[in-house]
Amino acid sequence: MKHILLFLSLTIFAFSNVQAQQSVGYNMEQSNTSVYPNPASSQVSVKFQQPNKVAYIAVYSIIGNEVINKKVDQSTNFKLNIQTLKKGKYIIRVFNVDGTTESLSLIKN
Repeated sequence: MKHILLFLSLTIFAFSNVQAQQSVGYNMEQSNTSVYPNPASSQVSVKFQQPNKVAYIAVYSIIGNEVINKKVDQSTNFKLNIQTLKKGKYIIRVFNVDGTTESLSLIKN
């Protein structure tokens, strides 16, 4: 009886892990914004699928300090100068006019 309960517990745990991993992958595919090249040293392009919905973008250091804040024009491909940033990992946060946000990772080399 103990073996059957252990087997059922492991099966349920394994199945719940698979569902969680699938949902994470699904959310990542829904991204409306991309950053390239990444990693970069001087400039990155931030590409928006719906540029008319974007208000501004901000870049944050890994400890949460805002290092860049730019109003976005209505182009689908926004250029962002990152030459003044130190090497490391940053978070680009896209703020939309409807109040939603999207976060992307950036590596400065």
